[in-house]
Amino acid sequence: MSLGIINIVEGYTKEQKQLLIQETKKACMEGFGVSMDHSFVSIQEIKAENCDEQTKHMQCLYIFTTFGKTPEGKNLICAGFERACTLALGEDHGRSIVIFKEHGNDNAGSSGYLRPFNPNYAQYVQKQKEMEERNAAKAEELRKA
Repeated sequence: MSLGIINIVEGYTKEQKQLLIQETKKACMEGFGVSMDHSFVSIQEIKAENCDEQTKHMQCLYIFTTFGKTPEGKNLICAGFERACTLALGEDHGRSIVIFKEHGNDNAGSSGYLRPFNPNYAQYVQKQKEMEERNAAKAEELRKA
């Protein structure tokens, strides 16, 4: 599961913001190997008057997720977020930044269960392993290209 929060300066259209959310969600799904119902993305808009000049021209994605995500998967998300910003906001969108905040499974809960107590925890661990293997293979393909 991943929870992404995008900070952008206000002023973009509803359509641009929805496209940014959709494309960022795709990047998170690809990078972490999670399904649509386990990837969450929202936008927080910041008033331009509350930013320094550098911050006015950047988009920052904060991703909260559990430990165990591979560097290769995280790199796919960084590339995907840059693509999302370019597609939604234009070539001159400024700088995209991604910050990953990881936490242990004993610090994440869903549907009334702390993760290790969830009856489906073994399946979650297996899916994590499969995701890591896929991302390592993708990274190897990128290195060879």
